[in-house]
Amino acid sequence: MKYPLPKKTIIIPLFLTSLIWIIFLIENNNLGLRDCYGVIPRTFYGLKGILFSPLFHSGWSHIISNTFPLLFLSFLTLLMYERLGYYVIGFGWILSGILLWLIGNPTFLDDSLGCHIGASGIIYMLASFLLLSGIIRKERGLMAISGIVILLYGGMFWGVIPEEFLPSSGTGKNSISWEGHLSGLAVGIFFAFLFRNVGPQKQKPYWENENYYDPREEELWQRYLDITHPKIDQDTVQEISLKEGEYQLNDEKDESIINKNNKA
Repeated sequence: MKYPLPKKTIIIPLFLTSLIWIIFLIENNNLGLRDCYGVIPRTFYGLKGILFSPLFHSGWSHIISNTFPLLFLSFLTLLMYERLGYYVIGFGWILSGILLWLIGNPTFLDDSLGCHIGASGIIYMLASFLLLSGIIRKERGLMAISGIVILLYGGMFWGVIPEEFLPSSGTGKNSISWEGHLSGLAVGIFFAFLFRNVGPQKQKPYWENENYYDPREEELWQRYLDITHPKIDQDTVQEISLKEGEYQLNDEKDESIINKNNKA
């Protein structure tokens, strides 16, 4: 992470959210764009939604609920992962749309095909990527981001469960695209594993590097040696040498006397 913050980490999230709001206001004021620009699963007509569906929203509550998470999570992704963040947002946008086109409106739950719109798939993709990638890399800053995602958005992962399986499902008519949420979640997990060795990594402690050298530690080590193994001055060394010489001469004299007595 760089300081001061790179401009792109702020400009790109603001551009995305501004574009969403501009399109919403145009559509909401009957100025055009009334057609379905979302993903219609497994239809040729619905392929355009892979590109355009995150830009369209069904109402005020829909766009407001998606604005801050998209702004915040895209900012965190670009801030913490820098260049990798652009790939995650760009390719995640496309892949989550393709997956939604493939799995949307499964026939075992609903025979009709819906028009899936909204940026929630991108939000789920970014949240799952930030959460899992930080845990995999075991880097302190990224793990802190994972904790923030869990704290703020942990409950949103219930959104990948079909409404038919929830107690409050009612008529079973899906107003929320759980398939879009699930697609984003799957792509985010896939990217977390795919790019686990790309971008910021856990740093080894500097003292574990092969060429590590710190003169301060060398000085402390020398002081330790001086205390535990004090140096002997030259005069003391000479005195010890003379005494050892005297002991050696005395030993030789004693040995010669013993040898003479044995011969006698």
